[in-house]
Amino acid sequence: MSDRTARILMVDDRPENLLALEALLEPLGHRLVRANSGREALRALLRDDFAVILLDVQMPEMNGFETATLIKTRERSRSTPIIFLTALNTEEQHVFEGYSVGAVDYMSKPLNPEILRSKVSVFVELYLKNEELRDKERRLQEAERRALEVRHVAELSATEARFEEILASANDAIITFSEDRCIKLFNRAAESMFGYRAEDARSREILELITEEHREDVRSEIEAMVTSAPEDGRTMLVGGLRADGHEIPVEISLSRQQDSGVPEYTLICRDVRDRVAADAALRQGAEELRTLNAELSRRQEELERAMGARSRFYASMSHELRTPINAILGYSSLMLDNIYGPLNEAQQAGLERTYRAGKHLLELVNDILDLSKMEAGKVDIAAEQVRFPDVIDELFATVRPLADTHTCELTLKHEGEPISVLTDARRVRQILLNLFSNAIKFGKGKPIEVASRSTEGGGVVVSVTDHGSGIEPDDLSRIFEEFVQLGASTQEGTGLGLPISQRLAELLGGSLRVESEPGVGSTFWLELPRDSTHPEEGRPPRSVAARA
Repeated sequence: MSDRTARILMVDDRPENLLALEALLEPLGHRLVRANSGREALRALLRDDFAVILLDVQMPEMNGFETATLIKTRERSRSTPIIFLTALNTEEQHVFEGYSVGAVDYMSKPLNPEILRSKVSVFVELYLKNEELRDKERRLQEAERRALEVRHVAELSATEARFEEILASANDAIITFSEDRCIKLFNRAAESMFGYRAEDARSREILELITEEHREDVRSEIEAMVTSAPEDGRTMLVGGLRADGHEIPVEISLSRQQDSGVPEYTLICRDVRDRVAADAALRQGAEELRTLNAELSRRQEELERAMGARSRFYASMSHELRTPINAILGYSSLMLDNIYGPLNEAQQAGLERTYRAGKHLLELVNDILDLSKMEAGKVDIAAEQVRFPDVIDELFATVRPLADTHTCELTLKHEGEPISVLTDARRVRQILLNLFSNAIKFGKGKPIEVASRSTEGGGVVVSVTDHGSGIEPDDLSRIFEEFVQLGASTQEGTGLGLPISQRLAELLGGSLRVESEPGVGSTFWLELPRDSTHPEEGRPPRSVAARA
């Protein structure tokens, strides 16, 4: 193909993300097409074909998964590769959902420019190679059709006059020779192809036009036709030998006619130099593509090994640290209880700070251990019936001392009859305790409102609302990232509570999302299905952050 550019479709509801993608991909030199929604992307696909689609997962009205499903239902775009881009929801279950709707890759933001360009380049190159292959196939089919037409014309040319007319108009070299292999007729195309004048060629043997490497094959084919009934021989790819000694690849077709009892043979030759060169280029491209695929596979394996090593390190480090930390906490507790004798005020204060620091460090170690277990897929669900709002009332008793310290009032409102869902009670308590503790710590002493109600699918949704400082819009997408603590807060924390809570919610087949307005407060929504052992039944939406 003369045009080595392809179209790349970028789909994101945020113009700034599209602008960033365009800046990353512009060096590739291809045509970049923007779409601000799933519907706009579908309209673009109706107009043009694309080498690859970069599709954001989190979009209003129609998210990335729904858009991909519609794209794959259409025959014309079914084979177009889709790469999902998202800053959230990179867990295995969510990634699997992306692959199940037809994605070929799943990349997390922030994007690595080199990796993104490398992956896009592979799919663009594959698209261009496929276009070239289809073009070559069309030309090959056309060439074969023309060869068939010429062969039929040659077979049906019974008279010398008709045969001469065909010889004069044929684009391919047509040569006739007698049983002793001496050339009788040599058309103009043959003169151009082999560099002989017709009168000079008639004194030569037909095998002189074939390279030494292929002469024996052609001789055997002619001899086989002598002993058989008049018919066409097979088509062969051989080396042609020009008068100046240069070799050219030609495709030949042999046929035998019986005219008045005297056998006569026809050799039709086609110059296939362009086709041979194109085939060589295609093989080279295929080899390069295989090399690229092998390199991508190798890098993927290295990444998986690195992630596995990180999880093992987290688990090992956590186990090794828990023993000395527990010892510190134990002895500090004994000393604070005056087991080893009375303490003065300075000693008491120092040991209390040590005890609090040890508890904070133990929480961090436990959070890291939980995180490593979830990354390794080793968290099991112990399903049992959990009753709402009873479980919330129980947890209020646990966090009441913390609420009293911060002078926060806790209120609970439940709509309708009590609800029971089949889920892991311990994990649900862990999520709710984290949400309650965060609301109390960052609620500025104002009332904390907790509400629960049933969902249409028989599940439950719990909201936790505080009236603190709220969260800036630019920070909403970061609060579920590991070790992220927003602002210059003086509150203790590991930066892992919300990431772990979100992963646990999704492990239970639910979701955890947030709505916040700076200066007004924040509301976190925990939604769980009726049965966490079959999360697809009544699964809640996967959005994790929304602006108020």
